[in-house]
Formats: sequence, C-alpha cells, structure tokens
Amino acid sequence: MRRRIFQICPAVFVLVLFSPRQVLAQWVTWHQFSTQGSYVHQTAHLLFFLSMLFFIYEIFHANLQKFRGFRLLVWAWALFALWNLDAFVGHWADWTLENPVILGQGWGRRLAMDDFQTWLVYITKIDHSILLVPAFLMFYLGLKALVRKPGAE
Repeated sequence: MRRRIFQICPAVFVLVLFSPRQVLAQWVTWHQFSTQGSYVHQTAHLLFFLSMLFFIYEIFHANLQKFRGFRLLVWAWALFALWNLDAFVGHWADWTLENPVILGQGWGRRLAMDDFQTWLVYITKIDHSILLVPAFLMFYLGLKALVRKPGAE
C-alpha cells in the first residue's frame, strides 16, 4: 500500500506541474480595491510589518542590542515596520477614495486636495523615500558591522 502511494504522488505532482491553466503575465487590476491582488498586497504589508516587529522583539529578548550591528538592524527594521504601516494606510486611503484626485485635461490639470483622505493619499505616497532610504542604509551598515567583527565584542 505504501509503495503504491509513493508511486501515485509523484505522478499526480507531474500531472499538476505540466497542466496549468492559461494565465496573464501581468495582472493589470491587482491594485484596485476589492480584488484578490489588493487583499494579498495588504496582507503582505501586514505580515512584513509583524515580521519586523518580531525581529526587533527577538533582538531585545536575546539581549543582542549591545552590539552595534544589531542596534543598526533594529533601527532599520523599525523603519521598515513604519513604512509597511504607512503603505497599508496609504493603499487603504487610495483604494477607498471616492472623488477623482486629478481634475481637468491636458495643461489645465490640477490636484484636488479637498479633504483629509486626499491629503493622506499624497502624504503616504510621498514619504516612502523618507522612510526607505534610511532603512536600507541602516540595514546595510548593520550587516557590515556584523560581518567585520564576528563575535569580537
């Protein structure tokens, strides 16, 4: 019986592997609210946020913050967590925005900054570089500090 199962399982795997449905290479509507892509994207932001908080917790729980490299990594992960929270709120604000943001045609276009939600959309889109550039820099410097002195401290 066991031998039969070990013969059938690879056959089923190969059958599933070589008989996929036809799919598009680019999913154009992933960013629209209430689509599967939007839910997956928002869930990914939340999971990334929680994983960064978990890493920070583990560093402090293991008392590794006394090393310079881990301190820099904690700052990097805190900025990554803040960015993910910011992106989650920004996507939600963008997807639930009811009024058009850009009014007019051609050279006569203007931004409609009428309410808090519109401002929230723009602020959460503009501030990515304020959070991500220092986060990646601290991540790089933290890894560099850990590689230079492996266990020296």
